[in-house]
Amino acid sequence: MAQRNHRLIDGKIAKYMLPSIMMNMAMQLGNIVDTMLVGNLLGTKAMSAIMLCMPVALLEQVVGFGLGTGAAIAAATFLGKRDKKSASDIFSTVFWLTVIFGALFVLAAFFLCDPLAHLLSSGGEFEGLARDYMFIWMLGCPVIGIGLYLMNFMGVESQPRLSSAYIIVSNVINLVLDYIFLAYTPLGIKGAALSTVIGYLGGMAVYIKYIRTKGKMLSLRPVIALSSAAAALKSGSPTLIYMGMKLVQSLGLNFIIKGLLGEEGFTIYTVCSNVMMIMLMVTGGIIGVIPNLAGVLYGEKDYYGLRSVALRTLKTAGIVTAGLLIGIVIFAGQVAGLFGVNEGSLLGFTVPAMRCFMLCLPFFVWNKFLTSYYQCIGETRFASLITLLENGTIILPAAYISISLALSADSSGFIAMGLSFVISEGLTAAVSLVIGFIKHPKNPAFILPGTNTGECLDLSIPADKEEVPALVRRMLEFAVENGVERTLANRMTVAAEEMTENIIAYGGKSSEWIDLCLTIEPEVLRMRLRDNGIPFDPTSYEFDGDLFDISGIGIVKRLASDIDYVRSIDLNNTVIEVGKNAITEEH
Repeated sequence: MAQRNHRLIDGKIAKYMLPSIMMNMAMQLGNIVDTMLVGNLLGTKAMSAIMLCMPVALLEQVVGFGLGTGAAIAAATFLGKRDKKSASDIFSTVFWLTVIFGALFVLAAFFLCDPLAHLLSSGGEFEGLARDYMFIWMLGCPVIGIGLYLMNFMGVESQPRLSSAYIIVSNVINLVLDYIFLAYTPLGIKGAALSTVIGYLGGMAVYIKYIRTKGKMLSLRPVIALSSAAAALKSGSPTLIYMGMKLVQSLGLNFIIKGLLGEEGFTIYTVCSNVMMIMLMVTGGIIGVIPNLAGVLYGEKDYYGLRSVALRTLKTAGIVTAGLLIGIVIFAGQVAGLFGVNEGSLLGFTVPAMRCFMLCLPFFVWNKFLTSYYQCIGETRFASLITLLENGTIILPAAYISISLALSADSSGFIAMGLSFVISEGLTAAVSLVIGFIKHPKNPAFILPGTNTGECLDLSIPADKEEVPALVRRMLEFAVENGVERTLANRMTVAAEEMTENIIAYGGKSSEWIDLCLTIEPEVLRMRLRDNGIPFDPTSYEFDGDLFDISGIGIVKRLASDIDYVRSIDLNNTVIEVGKNAITEEH
């Protein structure tokens, strides 16, 4: 027996991190290679026209991805509380809202493409290219929205690899068709958009495995509940604010950079933005572990596990960020060449601007981590504030003032453009630390909940029967030391003994460690057991007279006032409660 360790959680971090990185790499790589192909085959003007359409692409994903992220976090929290019905209601409600929103976007494509293209391009030579690209994207809104929505929930259903598979398949199809359409057909920029939509449609084939999986935690119902939509909106508010502010930022920077630096400046900005996507292929995937794990752990009030996930993720992201930043600074010229910027004054302007731009990366990763983490532990106001600061409140005035000052000093203004992003991300990080210090002086870097409600015994034991007697003695000592009536304490220790012995006996080869948390609360004694054995739900177990019947589960059911189970983050999670009132009534 040992004090609580993070071996089980570390195993889940490793399991979720690789698929998250692969998913993020595939998603970002698809966009990046797409841009590279357009830039090299159709020219930098077509590449910049796609960048002009980003506000519309962001708007398309508001429900499927933005509200879907909140729905997944809220559903994970409900599963952590063993409330499958509420989790399924949220899943169903936002799914149908995604379908409705997609249908409305298809109708809008026939009426709004021309005025939107004119607005975004200011009537310049990008207008026709932007209109053609945007029309196909808007027609594909339902496909893109539903695909991204389901992707958010694969981690909640303990199938993170399906999210990766969806994005990988989608982008492989996209890139193959991209090259075919751009190089061998007269479709032009329409081909770039069409290949993306077909890719997202083809990628949805991987969800067939999820649909056919037995024992899913979530079920799709014909329901749209306002309370479920509100829960998703609350959890997803930082993501939605992020998308809204990215829309504002995209529109604002389009006008500022294009107006002050011309088409050449906008091309440099397009290259720098895509290089940032390269950085996010890995760092974004690492931080993507947080929504998959933290929501469930927070719902379970497993603050030790929550701290482990946060610190491990942040440390890994920091090391990777440093390596990527050094690589980009050294090879900036070669990276610019990948986007069709190979020679002349444009290359000479792009390299120093890119190097300056990339200095914002450490601050950006920190801010992204904080936003994701706070969103999962219910600190949505704090997460939303960070999002507001970095995605519009600071960057737009910083970009306008920096570029204007540089131009007034007879400088090109391209380096000043890159510096404005460093200022924005750096100031946001500084403000978040100040607010954190005000709210939590002892831990200003980021809020980590301290301990569970009430007195708590948090332990980890190896999956070995020889460990069980010592565990039972320690639990009994802890309960008696904290004033628990002995009959109540005995009930819980017997339940713990029976459950741990069954986990060890029938958990399979994968069962290595068992985490146990015993909490003494005013009205109840609560025990949470977590193990990485084969799936087993003790609440649905019924004795069938079989010679090999699992022993002790019936005893646990009789002793407990309540017993709940959920298979989340690919672990068995069982909560057993013994109410103090039940003991009093017996006496």
